[in-house]
Amino acid sequence: MGMVSCGGGGSGATASRVPINTGTGWSDSPFISRDGQRLYFMYSRYNFGPWILSGGAVVPVASGPDRPGLHKSSNPFDESDIYVATKQADGTWSEPVNLGLNGSYGDSSGMEIDSGNTFIWLRGDGSYNNIVMATRNPDGSWGAVVDLGTGINDHSTAVIQDNPHLSADGNALWFTSSRAGSSGGKDIWFSAKSGGNWSAPVNMGAPFNSAGDEDQLWISPVGPDVYWNGPQGLMHCLSNGTTCSATPVPVVIPGCDYAAEASMPDDGQTLYFACADLTTGMVHIMYSIKQANGSWGMATPVD
Repeated sequence: MGMVSCGGGGSGATASRVPINTGTGWSDSPFISRDGQRLYFMYSRYNFGPWILSGGAVVPVASGPDRPGLHKSSNPFDESDIYVATKQADGTWSEPVNLGLNGSYGDSSGMEIDSGNTFIWLRGDGSYNNIVMATRNPDGSWGAVVDLGTGINDHSTAVIQDNPHLSADGNALWFTSSRAGSSGGKDIWFSAKSGGNWSAPVNMGAPFNSAGDEDQLWISPVGPDVYWNGPQGLMHCLSNGTTCSATPVPVVIPGCDYAAEASMPDDGQTLYFACADLTTGMVHIMYSIKQANGSWGMATPVD
């Protein structure tokens, strides 16, 4: 059941450049910008594959390369930063650089809107993972990190907040939570922004949520495509603006055991995702090109 190897897909990896997929560290949570020019992802030196496969019995080991700007931690779950690579003229990806918004604990699951001037992501504080945002100042530096507040970040019990997704105008938020009212362990929830405040989150309901775990919603800003992960794996449907216009279907990507965290540029022709190898537990960031018949082509590592 192994995934295709991390070789191939050529993105300009050299001896001096730390590639997006290192093969020994952990690259995950990809997001592609609307113009296809910026690829965001989280990175940690720790390899979590054995920990996942063992059900938490094996302690993750820091075996990956040290990226510039990466904050270090002896706690594997407190070491992850968000990086961004830029598409170069020859189609390869630049050296990934630290986004500069990372805290002292784990940062992950980030996405941009407004051509990269607004960023939303998941930030750890040592006790909880919180959904936060930041916007760029006129000089290009980042402004203050803003916590979305207790209505979104539920700390009343051991509740999970994860994988935020913003609408293009920044006024709608979808995210994953295990808060009270979830039909399974984790569901996808929705909140709207008005007058600077976020509304009380509403469970998205069926067909997005079920008695199992759902996660990692992505909604196209230009078309009806919706992707998310459920008990059957990566799912897809066309939206009618409120819900799916037809029964969701599992997404089949040749060469990938389990695909997650899908996103696409506005042209809708290239799907970027995290691909898990169910034999090793390792994750690689990959892409697939839409074929003439509407199916997806072979999963290819971004580098």
